[in-house]
Amino acid sequence: MNFLILLQNQVPVPKDLPLPLPLPEWLLVFLLILSFLIHILFINLMFGGVLLVLYYQIKALITKVKDYDLLSLEIAKTITVNKSLAVVMGVAPLLTINVLYTVYFYSANALTGLMWILIVPLVTIAFLLLYAHKYSYKLLENNKLLHIGIYMIPVGLFLFIPLIFLTNVNLMLMPEKWQMVKGFFSALALPNVWPRYFHFIFASLAVTGLFLVYYFGRNSFEFESNLPQLNRKRIQKSFYSLAFFASAAQFLMGPIVLITLPQKGISWNMIG
Repeated sequence: MNFLILLQNQVPVPKDLPLPLPLPEWLLVFLLILSFLIHILFINLMFGGVLLVLYYQIKALITKVKDYDLLSLEIAKTITVNKSLAVVMGVAPLLTINVLYTVYFYSANALTGLMWILIVPLVTIAFLLLYAHKYSYKLLENNKLLHIGIYMIPVGLFLFIPLIFLTNVNLMLMPEKWQMVKGFFSALALPNVWPRYFHFIFASLAVTGLFLVYYFGRNSFEFESNLPQLNRKRIQKSFYSLAFFASAAQFLMGPIVLITLPQKGISWNMIG
């Protein structure tokens, strides 16, 4: 019924495919949720790592403590691994959402147009600059401003790219708004996009903080010899603090995300 109303209002939606689902709907929903949870875990670790590398590089520049720069390098090493896993694990949820919500997914993509297409080149540029930054620590050892300046580009891209995904998902939930949308920035102003965005950022920082507590707490990581100017326990405590305050912020962001959802999207199944 909603689909027919949208067609009558000349909203740009593709025709639905009159084909049976390849698997039972409940199984596809389960696979979508499971595969997305695995995917978003590595996205969180990659995104949080990107922000923390920038933080410790700037801290090293200000405090003149070289080991903060080496600490940022150790975190940068985890980013490239988590990045690869995030990309690979993102295939399954992308394919599943295409099958389950074809009309809504492609309509949202069409309405955001150029920005959706730009995701691939933007992500490619960001990944290439991450590698350039990681392998130029020694090369630009005496020119840290340039090194940080190069890194600011992928950081900016990683701060922007999630907005494209979140805007599209938000549009999928609001077909009644499609007539009013005049492109990406118009869709960006719809309710729930920015609450989701900050919810994602705080989640990334919390997950990354806990991961780095483990990463630098391993017996196999020779902290004292690799980072002699820093204290292992103190660094771990700082990551615990990051995870705590980021999680505390979610007690504010979580309810805001919930109350800004479309009313039709709120159900006991969704809350569960």
